[in-house]
Amino acid sequence: MKARIIRYALVGTVAFVIGLIAFLPARVVAGWAEQMAPISLGGVTGTIFNGHAAYASGPGGAVEDLNWTLHPSALLFARVSADIDIASDLDGFSATASRSLFGTTRLENVTGSASAGWLAKLGGYTFLPVAGDIGLDIREAAFDDALTFSALDGQIRVNNTRWQLFNPPVALGQFTTALGRSDQGVQLKMVDSNGPLAIDGQIAIDPQRRYQLDVRMRPRAGADERLGQMLDQLGRADAQGWHRVKENGQL
Repeated sequence: MKARIIRYALVGTVAFVIGLIAFLPARVVAGWAEQMAPISLGGVTGTIFNGHAAYASGPGGAVEDLNWTLHPSALLFARVSADIDIASDLDGFSATASRSLFGTTRLENVTGSASAGWLAKLGGYTFLPVAGDIGLDIREAAFDDALTFSALDGQIRVNNTRWQLFNPPVALGQFTTALGRSDQGVQLKMVDSNGPLAIDGQIAIDPQRRYQLDVRMRPRAGADERLGQMLDQLGRADAQGWHRVKENGQL
């Protein structure tokens, strides 16, 4: 009888603790998260397992209207993991995000879209000369607090791209860039272009945020004549009509 009572007491205690955690206010958990990672959360509502933040900011910028669903099993492996959804001016973004006790942030299955202008504002830019719709399809991205990537695999698609410094704007077309990494850092390689502007090349970014740009561009047949005039400002084209751009710098 005594053993049965002890067993029931243990079961009841475990159930109570699980219930207490399940209904723990999300704003309390947000305070813990801010101590573990370089982020700031505001307007937090809901619970630890299902919550909402009016905004979240970190080293890479800030987002609004963030929702999450926590994966409790990840805690057994010293990780905090959750499915997240972020609103945008287009389709929004969704991903599975995790954070280890060792300071590594991992994003998986990142999908969604937003306008270039909306994304620029997140990074603190008030104007971009180029407009377009940007879609993400990232299988995996892992990085530390200094934004040094240990894994990166995915694509960025840019549609309905336009150069805004003319009236009317100059159409540029659609582009797809593959994301990857090497021992030298992050690599963005152009894998497809369709429309008035043909573009080929890549950008490499090392852990110190130094970049190397090496691309070539040319207008396709039927393109707006103003596009050719723009490219002529980059220098003389080669025999095949390509304008080459090579540049080094610091982000």
